[in-house]
Amino acid sequence: MINVMIRRDKEDQRISHITIKGHADFAQHGKDIVCAAVSALAIGAVNSAEKLLQINLQPLNHPKDGGFLSWEVPIIKDPMLDNQLQLLMKALILSLEMIEEEYERYIRVKKVD
Repeated sequence: MINVMIRRDKEDQRISHITIKGHADFAQHGKDIVCAAVSALAIGAVNSAEKLLQINLQPLNHPKDGGFLSWEVPIIKDPMLDNQLQLLMKALILSLEMIEEEYERYIRVKKVD
């Protein structure tokens, strides 16, 4: 199962950290549409932050077996840019939750303290 953990700041509810780990095991390697969708969305969000907003999220991953991606969502001093980054992260979470609705046996999205 893929576990997505979303951390928010307690004071202002900003998304502060996202971790995605595990494998869906929906299908054999190379044909797993759940893993492919989650990977594409996560990498797309990280790349969008870098290319569109010029914010490097510096994700951590384990290249040996895959199945792990984690990054801090920094506080940006420019309020407009910070809002754009938060919107990008909210869009990612919404998309992951939609996958969870359809494939609940293979992905779980949790908000953690």
